[in-house]
Amino acid sequence: MNNVQLYIVVGLPTLTVLVGMFINQRSFDRLESQVGSRMDQLGSRMDRLEARLDRIKADLREFYRTLGQHDARLDNLEKRNA
Repeated sequence: MNNVQLYIVVGLPTLTVLVGMFINQRSFDRLESQVGSRMDQLGSRMDRLEARLDRIKADLREFYRTLGQHDARLDNLEKRNA
């Protein structure tokens, strides 16, 4: 076996492995950016959901406060009529 054959036997598989590693790295980087983008979108949606739940809680507090006032008024009216 001469030097050229040795270089081909050793170099070609090595070159193939290096090209494969490069392609896999690019695929991994693309996947990582997609996952990061989706996580950002999910975080944004969670923030909007949390804000919406806070508004619902505030509305419920106001509802129960008003309900208490109405209940007190009804009690006063019932006492007057009794």
